[in-house]
Amino acid sequence: MTMEKEQVLVLENITKAYGTRFSKEKKRVLGPVSLCIRKGEAVGITGENGAGKSTLLSVAAGIERQDAGKIELAPLGRGQLGYVPQEIALYPALTGMQNLRFFASAAGLYGRRRTIRCRYLLEKVNLADKADKPVSTYSGGMQRRLNLACALVGDVKLLLLDEPTVGADENSTEIILNTITALKNGGCAVLLVSHRAEDIARVCDRVVKLKDGVVEDGSR
Repeated sequence: MTMEKEQVLVLENITKAYGTRFSKEKKRVLGPVSLCIRKGEAVGITGENGAGKSTLLSVAAGIERQDAGKIELAPLGRGQLGYVPQEIALYPALTGMQNLRFFASAAGLYGRRRTIRCRYLLEKVNLADKADKPVSTYSGGMQRRLNLACALVGDVKLLLLDEPTVGADENSTEIILNTITALKNGGCAVLLVSHRAEDIARVCDRVVKLKDGVVEDGSR
């Protein structure tokens, strides 16, 4: 499999199955699924609960390993793959700035560069005035915004998002979608899982619908 120019992520015949504590047999929850994402393109993944959307995203992010199929990524440096999980992945006892600094360090940013980047991101998601407040005091929408910001501490070229606006208020949803759109327009490739049709329509160039783990509708 050879990647074409401008392709950032290629999934080829990906499958994933899980076993249960009561049976040795595994149940396939994903695949085979094939798709590609190009630079500056946003692809939306839709489907009912249990369709395999989150599994597809976690496999693409390298969090889970596929059972079969191939994944090819364009060369990405440290911090250039951003992943926003559906569950809030923050430290509630730390401040917004402390959370960002932690994730920035993991992405290889230190010192003045880290401080500048973190301040920029807090401004970007409209949380600069809450930078020194514990995340435990943030509203759900504010936590969603910070959850996104923490995925953007590096020079992200591929952004994977799992329900980034779930539970967010209207203002936070607007900020999140504007941020994602700006990244896409700047050349970032985006893979967005969402049950919100309005989010998909707002951000995405193409839509892939999953049903029972396979593509029911949508172009590769």
